[in-house]
Amino acid sequence: MPKKNKEKLDLSKLKVGGGDIPTPVLQNIVATFWLGVTGLNLRHIALTYGFLEFNPSTFAAGTMRIREPRTTALAFSSGNMVCTGAKNETAARLASRKYVRIFQSVGIPVCFKNFKIQNIVASVNVGFAIKLHDISEAFGPYSTYEADLFPGLIFRSINPKLVFLCFRSGKVVITGAKHREEIEYTWAQFYTNIISKFRDDTATTTSSSVYRNDIKRKRDVSDL
Repeated sequence: MPKKNKEKLDLSKLKVGGGDIPTPVLQNIVATFWLGVTGLNLRHIALTYGFLEFNPSTFAAGTMRIREPRTTALAFSSGNMVCTGAKNETAARLASRKYVRIFQSVGIPVCFKNFKIQNIVASVNVGFAIKLHDISEAFGPYSTYEADLFPGLIFRSINPKLVFLCFRSGKVVITGAKHREEIEYTWAQFYTNIISKFRDDTATTTSSSVYRNDIKRKRDVSDL
């Protein structure tokens, strides 16, 4: 029998309750744009102008960096670019335009086109230990928790398609969003309906390894 694909939880169907909800902080914006040209000679640009690092034996793209906003960009010969490291959408757009101007400043005829936010990463600390194993047991089709391979629980939603990386310490990383509003609203639903209900007030430590060993010990006892 073929393996059934896991469903992904549609958090939009859950309600947002009252009370204080920790606010996620944006950590990284990944954006793409196009220089309006194809066939960029990255090797020539790197050797002639020096603002681009290019080693084709290790990676097919050239690397550029600016200090303000502090970001890194990857330039491909197709003219496509990827900008990472910005802390908000405005900074991502500003940084992308600055990379275009660097090319223009040395006479390379490029322009700024097709700017798009591809991924927004945010993090939040809920301030208490989370019962990761219990969440995994309750929401098995939607979550993955393999403590021996990765200390966090991976929780996926389908509307919108976000991924929550939840750690024993109470830290949660949210990724996959293309708009800030997706994170704000979906996180409120996730916190209200799931995280707050699996708070571990009896925890003496937030250590992932200690928690993993406790789960193993309880499992071994139950198997006797």
